[in-house]
This record gives sequence, C-alpha cells and structure tokens, in this order.
Amino acid sequence: MCRMLLANRKGIEELKLALAAIPGCSTLEKYLLDLELRDGGQGNGYALLKDGRLVRLEKGVNLAVERIAREMETADYDWVLFHAREASTGSVSDANCHPFRVSGKAELVAAVNGNEKSVMELARAAGGITDSEFILKLVAEMGLPLKETLAIFESNFFGFYNGRPFVKKGNRDMLSWEKGEGLVFASDFPFGMEGLRKPEPDFFWMEGSPWA
Repeated sequence: MCRMLLANRKGIEELKLALAAIPGCSTLEKYLLDLELRDGGQGNGYALLKDGRLVRLEKGVNLAVERIAREMETADYDWVLFHAREASTGSVSDANCHPFRVSGKAELVAAVNGNEKSVMELARAAGGITDSEFILKLVAEMGLPLKETLAIFESNFFGFYNGRPFVKKGNRDMLSWEKGEGLVFASDFPFGMEGLRKPEPDFFWMEGSPWA
C-alpha cells in the first residue's frame, strides 16, 4: 500500500484551516507525515501543475515530507500531486518513487496505489520497471484511452493527463473532500474531518467533469 493526495491550490488552503482544528494533526506537514508513516516510508514525491503545464516534479527515497509541505504552502500552482511509497515491486530507489512522468502520444504524470500482478512479468521484461510505471507507459506511449485502460486495473491512480488532473478509484482506500472551491482527493484523512465522501469502485473523475 501507498498513500496519495491530489488537490487544487484552494483545496490545500482549505485543508490547512480544517487541520488546524484537529488535535494531533494541526498542520499540513503533520498530515503528510501521518500518511507517510501509515503506509509509506520508502520514498516520497510530488508534482505541481500550473496553467495545464507541469512546473515541478521531485521524488526520491530521501525526499522529506517537511520539504514537500513547504512547497505545497508556498509554491505557485493550480494542482498538486503527492505520493508516499511503500514498495511492493521494484527496488527501493529514487527512480521507482512516484509520480512517474511518461511522454508519447499523451503526456502523463501519475502516482499509483496498488499491485498489478498481471503485468509484473511484463514490467520486469521492459527493463525491471515497476508495474505502475509499465501501465502508465501503455497509456502514454501507445495512446490508449485513459479511462478505459485504467478501468482494467484494480489500483488507484491520481495524476495529470495532458494537463488535466484526474483520479481513478480501484480497490484501495480513497476519499474526497470539498470546501468552497477547494477540492481534495486522498487515500485517507484525519479522524474527525467532516464532509468526506467515499467514491464507489471504478469511480473516475477528470477536471471539467462532475466528481460527486
């Protein structure tokens, strides 16, 4: 298992206000650290989207949550993607941390939570990459349709597809939260958060379409 978050800038601002009222998880940094401690610890990563363009992507085994939280609070962006890795396939390395960026017939930046045994051998044959990266390469390099392709798999996917944020829920934990213009999708939220919604399996959302 891993932990993930996808949010717009307003969502992060509203989330910070909500967290301030929750004992033990009063800051964004503490919340991200909790995600890392629960199902992570083997590498973190984040990506920022501005005006439909990727403006930053950093990941690594030693990339600290504290640094990511500061970027979320101070950087100029429209959407942020965060991932804390708990390795299931592939070595614990910077290259295997999420998010992955793949270009081809589409531009795809995404993070994944789940294991896809059906493609693990193919991923090894493709250079020893993770099952997650292999699936993303299928979509971006071959130009396969995003929604229909991801629906085949059981994992959760958060990311940016041709400059548009998206989420796909599989069989892993995922909740959504909305406050005003703020929107946040995450693997989980602190106990006591109000207004949480639990999307159904195979739920798919992309910016510009209804999410609830």
